[in-house]
This record gives sequence, C-alpha cells and structure tokens, in this order.
Amino acid sequence: MSMENNWKDIIGTASGDEAHVLGKFLYFSLANILVDRQELTDLCENILGVDYKGGSRLSVSDAFRSATGDIRERITVRHGGEQNICEVYCRDNKRATDKLSRELVKETLNLHTNQYRKLANLHYDKADQSFGYDDVTQDDDVDTLDFCHRAEDLFELYQQCANRKQVETICQNYLRYLEATKVSINGHLYFVPKHTMEKVDTFESFIEELSNRNRNDKTLTANSFYIVDDAKQRGKMTEEFYLAVKKEIAEYQERADYLIKSGSRSASTLERWVLKIEALEEKKRHYEAILRRELDGLDDEFGDLKLLSQELTIRARGLRANKEAKAA
Repeated sequence: MSMENNWKDIIGTASGDEAHVLGKFLYFSLANILVDRQELTDLCENILGVDYKGGSRLSVSDAFRSATGDIRERITVRHGGEQNICEVYCRDNKRATDKLSRELVKETLNLHTNQYRKLANLHYDKADQSFGYDDVTQDDDVDTLDFCHRAEDLFELYQQCANRKQVETICQNYLRYLEATKVSINGHLYFVPKHTMEKVDTFESFIEELSNRNRNDKTLTANSFYIVDDAKQRGKMTEEFYLAVKKEIAEYQERADYLIKSGSRSASTLERWVLKIEALEEKKRHYEAILRRELDGLDDEFGDLKLLSQELTIRARGLRANKEAKAA
C-alpha cells in the first residue's frame, strides 16, 4: 500500500500539542496471530485496562481446518538444469462422519497442466480425539513428515490460543471506546480524536506485546501520527465520520428493529443497545466540537434511531416491572 497515494489528503506531523491537532491517525496490522489465551487476558488487563475472559475455544473442526489451512509453502526445485515451481498445501477429502480429513499435496506448476502428487493424509479421529497422518509418501523435494508435524503443532496451538478474529474484536471494542472513526481506506486505519488520542500509545504498546507473544512468528505493527488542525483536514475527517457513522447507524437500526419485532424478553439486552445508541449520539457531539461544525447530515437517521431507542427503553422498563411484580 502506498502511503503517498492513499493518504494524500491527510496532512500529518510527528509531534503536536492538543491546541493545533485534530487527533491522531492510527494504522496497524494483525497478520496471522495466535496468542495464548491467558497471556492475552493479562495483556488486556495490564495494558488496555479492559476485562477479557479468554473467549471461547475454537471447535475441533475449526482448529483442524485452520491448522491445515495454514500449511502452504511455495518452493523452487531444480532437476537436470530445469527449474520448477511447486506449492505444498492441504485440500479437502471426501467427508466422513467419524473423522476430519484433508490431504497434503504437492502441486508442480507447468505451462499447460499442473501436476499433483499426494504426500500424506492428515486426519482427526473424533472417537479417540487424536490427530494423525497416514499414506505418507517420500518425496525428493519435500520433507513430508515436517509438514505433517507442523500441522499437528498448529492444531494444538489453535485449541489453546486466541486467533486473529478474537484479537480483532478486542481491538475494535477498544477503538470504539476511544470514539475512533474508521477511515474508508482498506485495512485497519482509524482517526482517533484529540480528546482520546493519549490512549493511542497504550494501544500501540498492546500491539507490540502481542507481536512478541505471537506463536505464528509473524510481526504485528502499529504506528500513528498527529493530524494537523486546519480547514482541509476538518473537511476530510467530516467526510470519514459521515461514511463510518452511517454504517454504524444502519447496523444499530437493524439490530434494534430485530429486538423489537422478535419480542426480546431480555431487559439487559435491550438496555445494552440503548446505551450503545446513546454512546453513538455522544460521539457525534464530541466530533462536532472537534471539527467545529454541525454534523447535521445524518439528522434523519439519528432521529429514526432515537425513536427505536425510546421503544427499547419502554420495553425494557416493562419487562423489569413485570419481573418485580411477580417477585412481590
């Protein structure tokens, strides 16, 4: 990704004081991460100051598919002066009720037709809960057993570690707490307003510690810079705010509408979404102060959301009143 081409409208500076900046531009990558659940819990509590219980373990099926899916390597081989490109990876077998199974193959790239050779069969036996491999083929170019051992090690890691999806959820929740706005460029790019930008250093430390503990031996990165406070930058961040918040409003409207139409009987769930809607309205007020303009382009959408919030509140109060009446 070219920073010059994609961020040409964002003017940044390496340092700045609160009076002359809008906030910070934050970008980070998570790569393919696996981190021990207890280590992740400790990092969340000790660095971010958030409560994290470790999340749910991946199912055996998901762990098996993720582990075998991570097995992919491109190698160059030479025979008699001829150079060939080969790829080693796993592909599906016919499904069975008692076993999970995929085969390890070597694909040799040719001009017209690629050649395939099965190297081994990887499987997980549901009855005795064991990972194994069979039909192992010796190959001059590939250490088949090494790939089998790698898949087995990854399978164990996926069962004891949090994966990218779980870490991504933690990051998104924390950035929501910072009232950050996702920038419309692809990837993890956010504008963090100046009233929460001091927390960006905390987030960067969290990503650095995650990288140190990543069992996949992939580097995670996070960096940020201040955004200059001028008319052009305020206009740019206003556009990004509208784009991001419009998506959030649509999501909140859809969820609130579902809770109402489905007749949810959980007062706590209804109240939780009322609080999320209130937080989004508070975020809008904060951005109006930072960007020095009325963000009235979504007034109709916010009005509809407010009506849904009122309905959720009425229903939650009714549920709690009925509960108290029955308990009396």
